[in-house]
Amino acid sequence: MKKVLTLIIFITILSSCKDDKNTEKTSIDTTEAIKYDNIFRVSFNLIIKKDDNLHVYYTEDGTLNFNEQKTVWLPIKGSENPQNVTFSLPENVIPTHLRVDFGYGKNVEQSDVDLKTFSIKYYDKKIEAKGIDILKYFYPFEAKTSILPGTSILRRFKKDQETGPILYPHILLSQKIKEITKG
Repeated sequence: MKKVLTLIIFITILSSCKDDKNTEKTSIDTTEAIKYDNIFRVSFNLIIKKDDNLHVYYTEDGTLNFNEQKTVWLPIKGSENPQNVTFSLPENVIPTHLRVDFGYGKNVEQSDVDLKTFSIKYYDKKIEAKGIDILKYFYPFEAKTSILPGTSILRRFKKDQETGPILYPHILLSQKIKEITKG
């Protein structure tokens, strides 16, 4: 009986070790697959000092008719330090235009939004802009957003408005989207 029990324990240990090796290999393969997946990503490195909700609107039909059905929301924790914020669009979505709202609802305590970098990525292709060059890709919605001259710092037009700063796409952004999503 002892020999049978010892044999069962030995086989169980041996098979569990074998499973661990397979699991480890699978997770490595999964990590590499994520690196070049078919998710379109929009990223910013920014400073936003108070908690808020950011969102990216997208269209797929070439228009600027943005709506809530095609948006990605992202809650953000405020920080005095730059932080990376990445919006992942739904799988297989290729946008034609992007709009970014940096805040939602009245937030009179919210400070300016200091944009450090912007990037879009699809599979292994990426476009990136830093500082004031971000404004080559976007323009402010002037009724809600002002930009401190010579910077990429966004400010709510009125502290008590219902939205944060909003950026609409320049044609260059749409051209760059086409470049990186071309097969």
